[in-house]
Amino acid sequence: MSGHTIAEFAYMLASAGVTYLVAWGAAWSYPQGAATIWPIGWVSIAVVIGVGLKSVLDSWRADRPHPSQGADD
Repeated sequence: MSGHTIAEFAYMLASAGVTYLVAWGAAWSYPQGAATIWPIGWVSIAVVIGVGLKSVLDSWRADRPHPSQGADD
C-alpha cells in the first residue's frame, strides 16, 4: 500500500470520527432527541465511510501495476 492510499484511508477514518463527535455533541446537547439523533448519526457515519471508500479504492487501483506492465518496466 502506498502513502497516498494510507492517507486516503486515514482521512476516511478521521472524517468518520468527526461525524461521530458531531452526533455525540448533538445527542449530548439535546437529550430529549438522542433517540432520534443517534440513528441519523450512524447513517451519516455509514455514508461518510461509503464515500471515503471510493477514494481509497481509486488510489489503491492507481498504485497497482497494470497487467500490461511487466516486472522489468
